[in-house]
Order: sequence, then C-alpha cells, then structure tokens
Amino acid sequence: MQFDSYCIDCLIHRQATLAQKEGDGEKSYAYMREVMDIILHAPSGVSAPYLIPLFDEAFSRYFHGNDRFEEIKKFSNDYMLRQLPMMQSIIEKGEDSLLMALKFALTGNYIDFGALGDNVHMDELDDMLKQTPHNILDLQEYETFQKDLAKSKKLLYIGDNAGEIVADMAFIAQIQKIYPHIAITFVVRGGPVLNDVTREDAIRVGMDKIVPIIDNGTPISGTEISLVGDEMKVALASTDLIIAKGQGNFESMYPCSLPVYYMFLCKCERFTKLFQVPKMTPIFLGESRINIS
Repeated sequence: MQFDSYCIDCLIHRQATLAQKEGDGEKSYAYMREVMDIILHAPSGVSAPYLIPLFDEAFSRYFHGNDRFEEIKKFSNDYMLRQLPMMQSIIEKGEDSLLMALKFALTGNYIDFGALGDNVHMDELDDMLKQTPHNILDLQEYETFQKDLAKSKKLLYIGDNAGEIVADMAFIAQIQKIYPHIAITFVVRGGPVLNDVTREDAIRVGMDKIVPIIDNGTPISGTEISLVGDEMKVALASTDLIIAKGQGNFESMYPCSLPVYYMFLCKCERFTKLFQVPKMTPIFLGESRINIS
C-alpha cells in the first residue's frame, strides 16, 4: 500500500519526537530536513515501513548508532514470557483452544513501540490480556481459516514485534497440536528496526525450539515482497498458507494475491478509517476477502 497523507503526518511527528528527545536543536533541524527529503524522494508505490530503515540510518548519523530499541525488546520479551503460563492456562481451558490462542496473538500486537511510540503501557496491556477471552472475532472468517489449515502442508508465520512473539508461540503451539501435519516456519526481520522481531529476539524466547526460523532479508519494518531475500522468496512461493502479523506487514504486503491472513490491531487513524472500526479493534482477515479503498 502506497503511504498517504495520514502516514506522512504520523511519520514526521514520530521522527520529530525522537529528535527532540536528543536535546540538540541544530541536529534535530538538520535531521528533520533529511526526513522530509526521504519522504519527498521515496519511490512510487512503497509503503510507510519502507521508509523506516532510511530514517534509522539518518538518525544514527546525527545522534547515536546503537539500537535504541534493544532494551525495550528484552523487557517486552521477558514481560510476555512471565504472562505465558497465564495465557496457556486460559487457552487450554477454553472451549476452542485455537480461537483463544488466536485472540491472544492479536492482543500481543499492542506491543508496538513504532506505531504507538511511548504510549505502550504494561498496565494497559494487562487489562487487554484480561479482556482477550471476551474479544469478538468474525467466526465465519475463523471457520474459513480452519478449513485452510486442514488442507495446508506448509505455513509461513511472519512475525512483527518482540514481546508479541511470545503470544505468537502460544498460537503456533495450538496450530501444531490440532494440525500436526503442517510444517510451520517463523519469519523475522533481516535486521534491527524499531522493536520488530529479529532472529536474536525469537531465539531469546525459545521460538527456535518449536519451529524453524528464517529472516526476510531486509531491515524494513514490514515485508516488501519485491525486496526480500532469496530464502524468503522461496518460502513465499512454496507455502500453502501465510499468517502476517501487524500493520507493517499489511501495509507492505497488501494486495499481493498470496494465501495470506492478516492479523493486527488498528492502531492509527489511517487503519481505523480503512476498516471503519474504533482504534485497537482486532482485525483477522484473509487477503481475498478484504474490501477497502
């Protein structure tokens, strides 16, 4: 999806906030000029996630080169690992363990320090986790998903954020339990970007112990299909089903005519308008059944 005026407004505000925190007005001014230049000269048709590593590269030149999300990712992973026993207990006790696990995987998408910035709060996450069993999803879409799982042999699960991946593990475990014939591969980013999941993050929470992990070959905060690495291209071409987590994957993949289900919370104005839902509404939809303009 081509980024639009909503994205430009959000991107500029987010980068300005980051620059102002550094406390150097002259560097912040120069950095923001470069941010606007990056936006102005972006290739036609690219999504907002395409721009994020370009901003990060410029930010590291003006300010500091370390991964400013490294500690946030460690904290998020550890926090969600502490919640995992609770999630697993509720999932196993539910009438439909797969549906319950899917709901928790959606709730995990709240841990997005890119889209939400400093507005990610653990007490709010706690409340959302408690509410999760009561969340309402489109049951017809869920039934279609179950039918697609039943006839699939390979599933590509494209992750989004650190911390969130713990809930993804709980969901993957249920898919493995109910559909043991499916070979599942988990996809991470090809390099550090925002608080998106990398191979190191996935290994830290134990994802490698339940499924193979590949990276998409790029540090983009999404999955720009035309730019992914060879391993990811082969995986996309040979899989029967795809689960793509997060707004970034939706923005960069849709429309792609692949057998993909998108899972995310609507966290910004563009998405609430596209899907005509309130902020933080969970979305779970197959590519072919999405009708937006």
